[in-house]
Amino acid sequence: MSQAPVLPYGSPTTLSGISENFSFHSSPENFITARVLSFQKAHPELADSRTPIRAKVLNRDVAVLSSYENVRQVLCDKTITECLSSSQAYDELMAPFFPPPNLLLLDLPDHPKWKDVWLARITTLNQEIRSIVHRCVIDHFRSIPSGSVVDLYDSIKSLSWHILLSIFLQKEDDGEGGDITKIEALHDDLLRGQFSLFPVSISTPFWRSPRSRGLQARQQLQSLLRSKVARGKCPFAVSNAEEEQDVANHTLLFTSSLAAKAIASLLTAVLLNLSCFKEAGTSLSTRIQSLQNLEQRSNYIQSLILETERLSPPVVGIMRRTTQDIVLHSTGERTPPTLVPQGWDIWLYFLGAGRDHSVFGETAEEFVPCRYYDAPCSQSEGFAYGAGVKTCLGKDLMRMVATAVVETCIGEAQASESAIPIVEFEGDGSGLPAGVQGWLGWQSKVRPEEWARDIKQLPTQRPRRPIMVKLKHQITI
Repeated sequence: MSQAPVLPYGSPTTLSGISENFSFHSSPENFITARVLSFQKAHPELADSRTPIRAKVLNRDVAVLSSYENVRQVLCDKTITECLSSSQAYDELMAPFFPPPNLLLLDLPDHPKWKDVWLARITTLNQEIRSIVHRCVIDHFRSIPSGSVVDLYDSIKSLSWHILLSIFLQKEDDGEGGDITKIEALHDDLLRGQFSLFPVSISTPFWRSPRSRGLQARQQLQSLLRSKVARGKCPFAVSNAEEEQDVANHTLLFTSSLAAKAIASLLTAVLLNLSCFKEAGTSLSTRIQSLQNLEQRSNYIQSLILETERLSPPVVGIMRRTTQDIVLHSTGERTPPTLVPQGWDIWLYFLGAGRDHSVFGETAEEFVPCRYYDAPCSQSEGFAYGAGVKTCLGKDLMRMVATAVVETCIGEAQASESAIPIVEFEGDGSGLPAGVQGWLGWQSKVRPEEWARDIKQLPTQRPRRPIMVKLKHQITI
C-alpha cells in the first residue's frame, strides 16, 4: 500500500528562521548535517534515508534535498520542471545584479530558445580554448619564481580571472590593463552586494550599504562591457543594438566574480588531487605521466575531473520555487513521498547528492580517481553543472578549461606520446585540515563542525585558510 506524501521533516518557527538564515550562510554542510542528525535521532529506523529537510532561509519555507534521486527528479523530470521557477527563486538574490534576458534566470517557455542561441555562440569558442588556457597557465606561473611557496587557491583565483577575461574579452589583445583591473574590482563589489546579509540598498553621503555599491557596480560594468562589445573586444559577433545589449548582459555573467571563484574552486580541488593525493606513495600526476599513450592519459584526466566535480562541486546547490504543489519520490523503502507546497523554495544540495550511497556505493564519500576511467558514459555524474533542460551553458567549456590546465601542468599540451611535467605543486596532503580532506573526499566521516571550520561554502567552496604549496616549474622567462 502506497504511503501518502508528507511535508519535509522539521518545523522551524519565524523566530528560529533568523538564526537558521545565519547558520545556513555560515556553513550549508553544517546546517544540513545538523538537521539530518536530528532527524536520525528522532527516527533511528530511517537513519540511512536522505529525507528532505525543512528549513527557513531568507524567511522562506525551504525543502532541502540531498538525495541523488530527488535532485535528479527536480532537474530532469518534465512533470516537475514545469512546476518550478528559477526567476522567482532568485528574484532578490540575482535579478537586480544580472539584467534580463539572462539564461540563468529564464524559465520555460523562453529558456530553450535563448539557450540554443547561446550554445551556438559558445561552441564557436571551443577550438580556441586549449591554446588560450595553455598560454594563460604559462604566463601566470612564469611570473612566479620556481621554488616559491604560494597559497594555492589565491594563485589559482588569479589564474581563473586571467582565463575568463582572455576567453570573453580577448584580454591578451587588449592593451587596456586599467579596464581589466577595474572590471575585476567592480565584479567583487557586485558579488559582495549580491550575497550581503543586509539586503537593503542604502546610500548616504557618509555610508553606502554593500547592496547599494553592488548595484552601482552593475551599472558601471554594463556600460563598460557594452562599450567593449561595440568595439569588437568580445569574441561574439553582433549585428544590431539588441544583440549588442544581449552579449554585454551575458558577458557580465560569464566574467563575474562568481564565475571566477567557481573556476578557482574546481581547479584548486583538481590540482590538489593531481599533485598531493597519493596512491601507494605516488601522486596522480606521476601516475598519469607513466601511462603508455595519449588516449590513456586523456581518459585518466577526464576521470579525475569528473570525480572532482562529483565530490567537490564549486557551487554547493541551487534553488527553485514551486509554482504548484509537487510530490517527490520516497528516499527509502520506509519513508513516504515528500509534498512540497506551492510557493516553497527547493534547495538542491549538490554536495550531498554527489555522495549518495544508493548511487555511488560504499565509496560514495571517497575520492576514487579512476571511477570514470573505463566507462565514463555509463557512470552517474555529480551535479556540478546541474542537469536536465537547465544544465549550465558553460559545462563543456569549463571541462575543456580544467582539462587544458591539467594537460599544461603535466606537459600533455605538447601533444606528444610522452608527458614531461611543466608545472608541479609539492605539498603534504596528509597534513591538510580534516574539513579540506572531507571536501576532497580524502577522508570520510568528517564532522560537521570540521567542515564549518575548514571550508567556506558560499558563494563557492574553498578552503577557509590558505593551503600553502611549493611551486616548481620549467618555464623560462
